[in-house]
Parts: sequence; C-alpha cells; structure tokens
Amino acid sequence: MQFKLPSKATMEQLESQGTDFDHGFIDAPGGGILASAVVTDEEKALLEAQGYAAVKVLQTQADVDALRASRDATIAEEAAAKSALTSSAAEKSKQAIAGTVRAQRADYWEDVSGRYLSIEGTTTEAAITGGSYTGPALQAAWFAADGTQLGSGQLSAILDPDVSPAAYLYHGSRFRIGNVGDGGMPAYVRIAAPNGDVATLDAKKWLGNGGTTSPGGFIQDFNTHYVTPRESYAKMRELTGEFTNITTLMNLPYKTNGYQRKAQTIIGQAAAYAGATSVPAADQPRSVVLTSLAWGQEGGNNLSAAIVNDGASKDLLVTVSGNAITVHAATDAAGVITSTAAQVVAAINANTDAAKLVTAALYRTNTGAAPVLATPSANLSDWLKAPTSQPRGPIQVQGMRIGNNVGKPQDQKVGVFIYCQEHAREWGTPLVCLETAERLVRNYGVDPETTKLIDGLDIYVIPSINADGATYSMFDNSGQRRNMVNYCASNPTGNNDPAARNSWGVDLNRNFSVGSFFDGYVGASASCTSDTFAGPFELSEPEVRNETFIQTTHPNIKFAMNVHSSGGYFMWPPGAYKADRTTLPYPPYGTLNYFDQTASSVLERIYSYRKTAILPAQTGPVTDVLYSAAGNSADEAYYNHGIIGYDFEIGATKRLADGTTASPGFQPPFGAVPIGGNANLANEGHDEGMEFSNGNYALLQSALDYSNDTTAPSSAATGATLSNAPVGVKFTTSEAASIYYTTDGSTPTAASTEWKPRRPRELPDPVALNSNTTLKWIAVDFKGNTSAVQSKAYVVDLVKPTVTFTNPALDGAVFTQGRPVPLTFTCADENSGVASCTGNPALGTNLNTSTPGTFTYSVTAKDNAGNENVVTRSYTVIDATNADGTINGSVPATLSLVLGSPATFGAFTPGLGKDYTASTTATVTSSAGNATLSIADPSADHTGHLVNGTFFLQQAMQAKATNSATTNTTFADVGSSAAPLNLLSYSAPVSADPVTLNFKQTIAASEGLRTGSYGKTLTFTLSTTTP
Repeated sequence: MQFKLPSKATMEQLESQGTDFDHGFIDAPGGGILASAVVTDEEKALLEAQGYAAVKVLQTQADVDALRASRDATIAEEAAAKSALTSSAAEKSKQAIAGTVRAQRADYWEDVSGRYLSIEGTTTEAAITGGSYTGPALQAAWFAADGTQLGSGQLSAILDPDVSPAAYLYHGSRFRIGNVGDGGMPAYVRIAAPNGDVATLDAKKWLGNGGTTSPGGFIQDFNTHYVTPRESYAKMRELTGEFTNITTLMNLPYKTNGYQRKAQTIIGQAAAYAGATSVPAADQPRSVVLTSLAWGQEGGNNLSAAIVNDGASKDLLVTVSGNAITVHAATDAAGVITSTAAQVVAAINANTDAAKLVTAALYRTNTGAAPVLATPSANLSDWLKAPTSQPRGPIQVQGMRIGNNVGKPQDQKVGVFIYCQEHAREWGTPLVCLETAERLVRNYGVDPETTKLIDGLDIYVIPSINADGATYSMFDNSGQRRNMVNYCASNPTGNNDPAARNSWGVDLNRNFSVGSFFDGYVGASASCTSDTFAGPFELSEPEVRNETFIQTTHPNIKFAMNVHSSGGYFMWPPGAYKADRTTLPYPPYGTLNYFDQTASSVLERIYSYRKTAILPAQTGPVTDVLYSAAGNSADEAYYNHGIIGYDFEIGATKRLADGTTASPGFQPPFGAVPIGGNANLANEGHDEGMEFSNGNYALLQSALDYSNDTTAPSSAATGATLSNAPVGVKFTTSEAASIYYTTDGSTPTAASTEWKPRRPRELPDPVALNSNTTLKWIAVDFKGNTSAVQSKAYVVDLVKPTVTFTNPALDGAVFTQGRPVPLTFTCADENSGVASCTGNPALGTNLNTSTPGTFTYSVTAKDNAGNENVVTRSYTVIDATNADGTINGSVPATLSLVLGSPATFGAFTPGLGKDYTASTTATVTSSAGNATLSIADPSADHTGHLVNGTFFLQQAMQAKATNSATTNTTFADVGSSAAPLNLLSYSAPVSADPVTLNFKQTIAASEGLRTGSYGKTLTFTLSTTTP
C-alpha cells in the first residue's frame, strides 16, 4: 500500500520499527512523501492509527495469486505447444486443412556471425489486452529431412504499438542455429499452439544462393567521400557531358526553397546572442526576437541590434542608423530599465525605419512581461555555416537520364526511376545513386549485363532530392531530416526564433498526396517542428513536385527505387494506414509475390558484396515491417501512377564474427574511423554505397526481365484427385503470379476468386474441397501474361461402399447340416466406384454346413477412394437327424409401437423466416389384419401449436411419416385427440417396421419469439379394426 508520510525521516523511523517499506518514494502533492509498504490488515490499521493515511492499494494477495496463476498458465501453454510439435497430428500437418496455426516463413541464411533461421507464423486465436499479447503461445522447431529435430524455440508476438489498441501482426523469431560452416539448412519447420494445432513449412534459403557478382573487368568503386548535393549535381553534369550517346542531363522544373534563412538574433538578454539552440528560462520573458525581412545573404546578415540604457528617467525610443537598430530602453529615476520585452517588440514594429528591416516578436508563447536588459550590439545572422562553395538561395535539382533508341525509342521502353536523399541526414544514400549511375555509363559496351540494361531500359537517376536539407545537415545540423523551409514563421507564438532553427522543415516523404496525413493516415504530423511534419498541404514542397513531375511526364516509368537509410530494409507498398490500422489497398497476391521474387534477386546481389543480410522481417510492405508513413513517395508512385515504388533503407546493422553488432546510423565513417569511433565501422559509408548499388543492378535486371516477358506462367494444383477425406488444394507457379479459380465448373477470369492469404505476410490457406469438385483456374503474372484455363477434377468420397447379400438374404439364417448354401452378394459405391468386393468365403462358394453350430461369414468392400466396409453376418447349422412329429405355434394379439429419442427443432432465430424441421423414429409391430399409425395433440392449450408458457407459435406444427413401403408422404397439421392426423396405414401384419417421423414448424420473419423453450407432448397411436 502507499502511505502519506511527513518526511523521509519518518519512513526511516517506521522502517526501523519493522514496517516493510520498499526503497522508493515520491514527493506528495502539498508536501510530505508517498512511500510504499507491504503490510497486513493489522499493520495497516496501526499505521493509520498513528496518523499515516493509506492513500492507495498497489497490490493485494489476490493480485499475487493471479500473477502465479497467469505464470502457471503460460508455462502450461508453452509446454503444450512444445509437445504438439512432435505429436502424431504434427506428422500430417503439411497436408492437413488449416487449423488455428499458420506457418508463413522459414528463411535460412549464413553471415559472418553464424547460421540463422527466421521463422514466422500466425494464430487465429491471437488476442491483445491492454497493449499486450494475451493469445496462445506459439512454439517452433526445425527438422532435418529424416525427421530428426535439430532445435526449437518460442516465437514472439509481433505487435504494432503505433495504433490503439495495439494490433497483432504475426509471431516471429530469428534463431542462431550454428556457427559459420558447421551445418546446413534445415529441411522444414513446425509451429505449434497449446491446443495441439500444428503447421509445417519447408525451409527456404534466404541468401547465399549464388547471385550474380561483378565480372572481371567490371568498372566500379567511384565514390571517395560523402558528397554535397552540389557535388552530386556536378557529377551528373560531368557524366552527361562525357557520355552524350547514352545520357541526358535532367534539370528539374521546381527550384528548392533554398539553402537560406532570414537573419535573426535575440536581444533583451545581458549577453549578445551567439547562436545557442536554447534560451534559459529566466531570459525567456525578457527576450525579443528579431527577424530580417531580407534573406541573410541579401542583406539580412548586415543588420545589427542593441538595447542601451541612456540613464535615469528616459522614455522608450527606437532609432535606426543605416543597418543598425538601437533600442533606447525606458528607465526610472534610479536609471533602472523599465521597458518590458512586450513594449520593446511593439516599439520596434511601430518604428517605420526599423519595420523596413526586421520584424520583432516575443519568445514563443511568452507574454514578455519582464524588463529587458541592456544588450550589446550584435549582428543578425542566418546562422548558416556552409562555405562559399555552397551558394545561398534556391537550387535547381539535377539528375541524369540513361538510355538510347536501340531497338525502339527510349521513351517506349520500361522506365526505372532511382532517387536518393529525400531525408537530409542520410549522407550515404547519394553514394548509392552516384555509384549506380557511373557504373552504368562506364560499363556500357564493356560489360554485357550493363549494355543490355541500357539498351533495354529508360533509366532516371537523381542523387539528391533534398538539396537544401542535405546541405544544412552536412554543414550546420547533422541530424536535419527535412528540407529547410520555415513554416513556423507564420505563427507569431510558434518556434520561430533562431534557437529553434534546427527544428524547421517539411519531411518530404510525408508530403505526397496518397494516404496522406490530410487523408487521415498516421505517421505524419501537423507540427512545424516535428521530424515527420507533413507540410501545410499535400505536394506543397518543390522537391516533392519534382518527383511527381518525373512520374507524370514519363508514363513509361514502371519501377522506382527510393533510397533511404538506415536500418537495412527493402520495402514496397502499402506504406500507410489509418488510426484503426486500415491500410491502403494491398496489391494482388501475385503482385506481392512478384515483389518477393524481385527482393530475392536484389538482396542476393547486396549480400554478394560483403554478406550483408537484409533480414526477412525487414523485407516486405512498409506497413508490415516498419510503420505507417502517411504521404510517402512509394505510395504516390504506386497508387497514382501505377509505378512499383520500392524503398531501400541502407545501413543494415553490421554483424561481426564474434557475434556482436555495430549500428551504422545515418553517417557512419566513410573510410578510416575517427578517433574514438567504432573501428568495426571502418569504410562503412563506402561499403553501403557499393553493396546497395549492387542491389540497384538487380532491380534494373528485374525491370528488363519484366520488359522482355511475353510468356504466360505455368501452374499446377496440388492435392490428391481421389480422396476419402476433404482435400486441401494449393497452387504452384513457375513465376510470381496471381491464381484466379472457380469450383462450380464455370470458366475463371481475373474477376474470379483470387487465391490469397487471410492477412498480410501469411501464405494462402489451401482451397478446401469437401465434395466432388472440378477446379478450374488461370495464372496471371505481373506483366499480365495469362495462362490458358486449367482444370482438375477431384473426387472426394466420404461414404463407405455398401454390401447387399442375396443368399443368405437374412442375418442369423438357420440351415440343416449338410445343406448346400452358396454365398452370393454384391457391392456398390455411388461416388468413386468399387475397387474390390471380397467375400470370406468367396462369392459363389458354399457356406460350411458340415458341423452344427453358429458360424460367421463376411464381405469386405473397398472403393477407389480408400473407404472400406467390412460386413459380418452369422448363420446357425442344426443337426440333420430326422424324426416324425408335429409342430405348432400361436401368435398373440400384438400392437407394439416403440418411439425413438424425442424430436427437437434446435434453436429458433428471431427475425428469420424459416421452415424448421426435426425427426425421430418409431418401430411398428402389428399382428392385426390392418393397422393405422396416428398422432394427436391431447392438450387444450392451443391444440396443434408449440407453446412456451402463455406464448404460442402462430403456425400449427406439421408431421408426416415414411417407411420402406410408403416414401412419398406430405406434411399435414397435427390434430386434436378427437381428430388425430393419420400418418401410415398397414393392410397386413408387420414386424419391427422402421418408421421415420418427420416434423415441420414454419416461423415467419415477423413473428415474435419468447425466450425459452417451445414444446408439446404428443400422443402416437397404433390402432386396428381387425384385431
């Protein structure tokens, strides 16, 4: 419990007397402290009697008991799931219809630190409580081809905490399963839940499949240092000037806002403002922020300002001399300044000459009530530190278009748009674009792959989208992510002072028009100081409009790569979701497969440089592997322009041979490590540029393959075509493709049912066939090549074959000793057909009647689906000794009616118009010459109607009966005892006649139904007129 005590000393005194306090306490509102103690009811009462109030119950014994129970339940769940991994059901899980567990990935690779297996799966019973996963635990194990278990471990629930409530994505874990070179890839994995459900999936080699490496003579490795945007644009001009036959310089139409700022300073403090990025709290009420009307380089940096004390009893006065502004503060009789910051701001803005140079404002939301201090003259400054090699003012973004008219005009070829550095601080990304571009142009005509790429594609490269922000990051604030535009300046009480200058700018990758902050998607902000500021409106920024200009102007562009850092990701749309985690529409499953197919070659090529492994959990749609990025460029490309927008995040966590890791961050050492740096990151910036340029080559190759693809995919449907159990059908394809299928015999089209998973990252469940089905499907690849309609017939026979005996016709027949009794029978199956029909003894063979006694014979029937039915009968052989004598017998008058279990209609559903049916059985025996089976409702309470207390059903209950001789009867209302309903009539004696009694109750959709049970006791009568 938490108690309020006067002081820490009181707590220590009580502790010395035996009270069990924990070691922490906090200050209490209004004085004293709040301390927590473990107490019994008696100890609590004693403390309160001493005046120490108990203010809060923190934990009770019941809470502890609940924790114990929760712990025990978790341990039991984990044990049950682990046990299920080796159960008999697990052996069949690969072919079984899906249960509650799905296995979605089992990826194996090796890097310098060891051998790894990444396993992912899901459960349909996932649950989230209070932001934590509370569903069943999932266990995984991996096996060799011979079934030997190689290892096991628990899968972690992967949640998205960015939405409320948190969302369940899947279960997954990465396991280190060995050292480098000490083993191979497991054959398959299993994932199990505590309820015994198991899913099995073959393991797949994620990386290390022998991807393309640079051939001998390949020209590469051009970057020598991190570059400014202007350097990267100069390289574009240099290469286009040198390789005029295959390149064109691109001058983007929208100039940036510029590497420029208005000049600013803060006066009213004792010392001249020197560029600090924070203002002491004591100085904030007296601070006056001055901002030049002109850009710093256009005269703003030439301004100065000061506050002077001219002595006692002076009035507030503002004077301007040239570029110098002087505030003559008002003083009292003692010469103490009395002008407040608010008064100084008003005076400067009211002065005609000063207002031509600057605007004055209070410090953010402060009211400026404190008197200013005399401040020595200080120059206003834009506080930009870049050398003169980085001119101030707007910049024209430049890039390079690579291609030619070999084969067909360049603008008719598949286009690929590669662009870098939307985010300023990601210094390594321009190196990827520059290395890619220079490899292409310098290897044209030398390297066969490069030559094919340039001859076959239309390639666009922009090395730095965010020229202003990148320059600011390199020379002023290394953490700058956004561009430099200051939208805070429009808010007089906002962060518009020079101390806030590092927090301005728009996140360009949140300023696009699809799935944007303005559309209600999450992952961006309306705050002008947020690192994910979406801007004042969609497409407000010139850098963003430059990107959309390229995509709109060149409709042949089909693929795009947006290079970011850091973390090591390869991603694609969708990239945004709303607060309830409703994402932008997922592409068709075949398209997602195409992305995976492309990823395989791209990541393999990256891996080939130095074994950097981009992890499976970091490969996929942005919303699945990272977060929601409202208004990002990849979504703009895909949903507005039909361009496949990929994203790289270079700078994967570096895994070292000793098992440790090193995180590169945004600006790792390019070459040698600076003093005090991480030696494991030597040359990291250089190497990231090299390996992800490899990845771009693979992307370009996939685009060329797409361009040349004119072949429809081949496909097949799995699953037994003849089965005595429901069949789960999966599809296989020769390449990434969408499967569209029908099960009703109709011809499939792209509008038919798509074979796809229930949720992102899952594999599709098998198509469940529970009866005879002709499955038809088509396969459509990403290019749109469509296969011919394929068809496969499945026979699902769930019924055993039947056996009919013709001799002996009855079970339990009696024969005299020595009598010849040939066994004759037939087998039938209405579905898959009879495969075998075998008698014991064989068909036509006489039963053994040589010895008196009771014996059996049997027939085994098997159908083609594997169903088996063994029917066994008996017969009795009696002694054949003959003697004269008489025999007689008598039949007593018999009327016997035996009813089966009570009939029940089940649950009635209010609001649903329906005919409910029920049935039971009866057995009729009659020795009379005729007999009638009838039914009546003896009750006077709404006779013939079901009742529930005082309530009754509007429609009368109906009944009918059938037997082997009378099968075509109709329902009729149940009558009263005086007028019963006749069900069946017999014109001769009958023994043990099986009768089916059927009932029907019609309920209209508008009929009101009372909670509880409706029923009636009915009288069934078997009567005769000829006893």
